[in-house]
Amino acid sequence: MADAEKTPTRSPEEITKDIAAEREGLQAAFDSLGGELQQAADAAAEKARDVGRKALVVVPAVAAGVGALVAAASLVRRRRRDG
Repeated sequence: MADAEKTPTRSPEEITKDIAAEREGLQAAFDSLGGELQQAADAAAEKARDVGRKALVVVPAVAAGVGALVAAASLVRRRRRDG
């Protein structure tokens, strides 16, 4: 490469100004992504709370159903054994 090809065509001030503009753009993009990430985390937390609330209703109902099935099976076995 010749020395003429290595010489920048922009002045140091233009390069500094471009770097500052790029830095501002990157900072704005970073801030935007941070806000979107926070919104996604908030939505996930709300979804987790909803699932937890539903589990508080569903789990005891399922446990009661399983308990009833076990009791019924026990009674059937006892009748077959005694009968």
